[in-house]
Amino acid sequence: MLIGELSTVDGGALPVGAMAMGFLGGLAMFLHGMNGVTSGLKGLAGGSLATILSKLSVNRFAGVVTGMLVTATIQSSTVTMVLVIGFLSAGMFSLVQAVGVIIGANVGTTITAQIIAFDIVGYALWMIAAGVLAEFVGRHASVRMAGRGLAGLGILFLGMGIMQGAMAPLREYEPFLSLMATDRGPLPGVLIGAAFTALVQSSSAAIGVVIVMASQGLVPLETGVAIALGASIGTAVTTMLATIGRPPVALRAGLIHVIFNTVGVTIMLLLIGPLTDLAVQISPSAENLTGTEQLAAETPRQIANAYTLAKSGMLLLFLPFTRRLAQLVERLVPLRASEVGVEVKYLSDEMIGTPAAAIELTRKEMQRLGRRVLAQVDSALPAVVSGSTAKLQALAEADDEIDDLHDAIIDYLRRVSDAELTERQGEQVVGLMTVASALEIVGDLVHHDLARIGLRRVEEGVPLSEESEALITEFHTAMRDLLADALRAVEEQDPTLARSVLEAKPEVNELLERVAVHQTARLTADAPERVAAYSRGNELLENLRRIYTFAKRIARTVPGAKR
Repeated sequence: MLIGELSTVDGGALPVGAMAMGFLGGLAMFLHGMNGVTSGLKGLAGGSLATILSKLSVNRFAGVVTGMLVTATIQSSTVTMVLVIGFLSAGMFSLVQAVGVIIGANVGTTITAQIIAFDIVGYALWMIAAGVLAEFVGRHASVRMAGRGLAGLGILFLGMGIMQGAMAPLREYEPFLSLMATDRGPLPGVLIGAAFTALVQSSSAAIGVVIVMASQGLVPLETGVAIALGASIGTAVTTMLATIGRPPVALRAGLIHVIFNTVGVTIMLLLIGPLTDLAVQISPSAENLTGTEQLAAETPRQIANAYTLAKSGMLLLFLPFTRRLAQLVERLVPLRASEVGVEVKYLSDEMIGTPAAAIELTRKEMQRLGRRVLAQVDSALPAVVSGSTAKLQALAEADDEIDDLHDAIIDYLRRVSDAELTERQGEQVVGLMTVASALEIVGDLVHHDLARIGLRRVEEGVPLSEESEALITEFHTAMRDLLADALRAVEEQDPTLARSVLEAKPEVNELLERVAVHQTARLTADAPERVAAYSRGNELLENLRRIYTFAKRIARTVPGAKR
């Protein structure tokens, strides 16, 4: 007998090396195919993910449905968890909403088991061929992404077919059959499922392997269900590992996931008998077959159905207690004072690979930058026209926070742009970069140019008349309001408001001319330092007018603003 071979029931050789190679190779193809499915479907649906999660998860019931739909669509509860953590960090979710989405996502994963349970390995090569063709020749991004998902699904089923072939000899290996036939209860299956999932970082892979073994008649129903439920425990472990070093909101989301799965799976294991009985009743039977062949035909679908029933039962158990679960997690993971109000509040590294969500979070961060710049514009004029040297020097040195936030936004968008973007997402990234840069220049204008004018006014002892100060204040307020309107147009994606900013040029010019006429008239008045006052006033007006220039630049980034 060769090394790496064992005896089968009929005295033949069991090719252990070839089996291991086939199993591991098939598993690798399965995982690669699952990644392809997730990547393709995420790209196909990614543009709406942020909108769906942020707008539809208005309460726990909507959150459950949203979590189920998003996870079922993109075939990845991990991506859904990343989105939830990002939106929690951004303050776009309450923790109660997050609980609903998380438990809904756990039910959404059962769709994967249902798909895998279909015996369509024979169509795998056709799916790969059609998917690759669509990905390479498709003219639209949606066609290419759909092709990638279809090819990934074909590779997934091809990997399953290879694993099935590799495991087939076990059907004649008596020690293995005796081991699987021994009733040790569901706990060993749970531990196997949890360990395997933690190892390969994919509950879908664990369930896929169980269904492959069931399709060969190698796994009894209760053992298969226990392993599938154990995979849920494994995902909880990997989720907690992913929260290491992350903000408390990430730990809170991970803890919700852990509590839901550990408590829920424990309860379902106590009910595994009735659960499997119900799964048998609702699953198709193969009464024309007997023995191993019957198990191979019936068990895969029974496992998938039992897994779906278990997850649905867990959801029903937890749904009435979402608020209490959120309160429990908040007590277990309190926020430290040092972690509240950090400079970058919304940008999340986990979202980089999901451009739609990353862009939405950047808009939120941009609102913070805009509010800071507007506050500086508000505070600038009093210091410039009547402030002391100390106030003006403080104004000149107060630009650091704006610069830091601008730099963080630009760097984040640069990393987002490295991902695969749709044409629309590319335009959004460019537009947000334009807005950030315009705001940073306005900040520089206030803290450098306006502060310099004020310091020269102090050095020269130039007073402004009450009428001059009133007119300049009116012009300053108009420019500030136009900048605020431009930012609001970006926030609300309102082309009408954006056009009103762009079309305000005649009014701006009229107001500027009125102030300029007054300034010229002051040259003939009997006033101290009238020439210096005229020069400083004109410099101030010109720099205030530049604020409108950048307000227009910001408004033009809104789709539909330019006619």
